[in-house]
Amino acid sequence: MIFLRSFLFKTFLVGILFAIILALLTFALRGAFMPLATSVFRVEEAEVNELIFAFFLNVRLVLLFLILAPAVALHWMIRNKN
Repeated sequence: MIFLRSFLFKTFLVGILFAIILALLTFALRGAFMPLATSVFRVEEAEVNELIFAFFLNVRLVLLFLILAPAVALHWMIRNKN
């Protein structure tokens, strides 16, 4: 159980690090990829913004509810058992 808790918590930390790197790259390179995305995929800038927002919302939900929540629950179970 302790291994699983440590694994989930470390996975959460790595996921947060990747999310921060993706956000920084997304906002730094926005001017370069926005014209490319709008011309290649034939979508408007507002739609691309909605997709980017939805992506980061989904990343947050996965990190919080699929990784961090079970890690915290396992931590409480182990602490209460001891």
